Amino acid sequence: MTVTRNRRTILSITALMAVAILVVVLALTALNRGAGAGTTTGGASGNGVERIETTSTEGEPVAVPGERPTVLYFMASWCFTCVPQAESMKELEAEYADRAQFVAVDVTPENTKAEVDAFRELAGFPEHPYVVDQTGQLSKKYEIISLDSTVVIAPDSEVLARADAQPMRTEALQTFLEETLP
Repeated sequence: MTVTRNRRTILSITALMAVAILVVVLALTALNRGAGAGTTTGGASGNGVERIETTSTEGEPVAVPGERPTVLYFMASWCFTCVPQAESMKELEAEYADRAQFVAVDVTPENTKAEVDAFRELAGFPEHPYVVDQTGQLSKKYEIISLDSTVVIAPDSEVLARADAQPMRTEALQTFLEETLP
């Protein structure tokens, strides 16, 4: 009886580990899908800055990095742990409008505008652009391996700071920005 129970326990643990590994592999695949495709252009004045030109879900052009430091928040519209930081970004975007450009990047290439809009509604309809990283180019360039990651990029493409897998509420995000932005 004890041997049978031990075998069941071992089989259960093995099955759970296999499921966990499968989830991790699928998440990494989604983050890296299509990486390397897309448009990269040289920066103004021949300074060699590589910008990624993309389009927001509203159809507006978005350049990363921008003319000001760019705060990229990597999230997914199905990720409910991503909502609090999206709300925090909405609260702070007006305060930091002259110092930074905020961009939310949905890392799930298949997500639609309707799915992103549903997430934006949960976050209180922030004004900053949301882009879907359909090619995986932004995720690859900034080496994103988990959701709830924030990367601040200078206009010359230098990464000023990053917080990987760290969803931040308003006070923590404000402290992070104050320590990072010029």
